Amino acid sequence: MAIGVGSRVSWQYQGKTTYGVVTSTAGTRATITGPSGGKVTRLGTKEDPVLRIKSESTGNPVLKPRSEVKAAPKRK
Repeated sequence: MAIGVGSRVSWQYQGKTTYGVVTSTAGTRATITGPSGGKVTRLGTKEDPVLRIKSESTGNPVLKPRSEVKAAPKRK
């Protein structure tokens, strides 16, 4: 299953599995402002682009390289 916009994905965060939905492909560099006001930048490559994800648990935006996420089943 290919991961793209609208895909539900999972990743490991602090030893737990977290879920979210891909909102866009950011390419090789992306920056977001976190909930505390700090800036977060992720770097990727053409083969491993950065994905913008909306976290299901917090609703906050997340940046992850495609290699760090796995396809997850749709919510029931």
